[in-house]
Amino acid sequence: MKRFFLVAALVCASSSLFAQAPSDIAGTWTTQTEVQGIAVNETCHMTETADGVLGGICETSGGKFKLTGKVAGTSVNFSHPANYQQEDMTVSFFGKLDEPTSITGSVDIQPLNAGGAFAMKKVGK
Repeated sequence: MKRFFLVAALVCASSSLFAQAPSDIAGTWTTQTEVQGIAVNETCHMTETADGVLGGICETSGGKFKLTGKVAGTSVNFSHPANYQQEDMTVSFFGKLDEPTSITGSVDIQPLNAGGAFAMKKVGK
């Protein structure tokens, strides 16, 4: 019986040691995106709830756009509307938290069927 409790205690302790630390996405991020040879720079002010829901605003030369998304582990996915040459579109980011201050991944722009890559750096809280 003592052996059972010892094993149970070790399992509980080891699982808490390996539990993933929560992400800290909330803050200000600079974003460099390249789509079909066109570079776009944004500044995104992100908020994150305890369950990983993202919100906030991304600012570009074309205006300010509300972002929505989700964080799960190191996966960071979000999107925001945009307008380019009077055409409304949705810009979707599919990234990975490489470091606490770095996210990289791919970007998809619809309805243009255009894609590319992006890199983000956290510059403030």
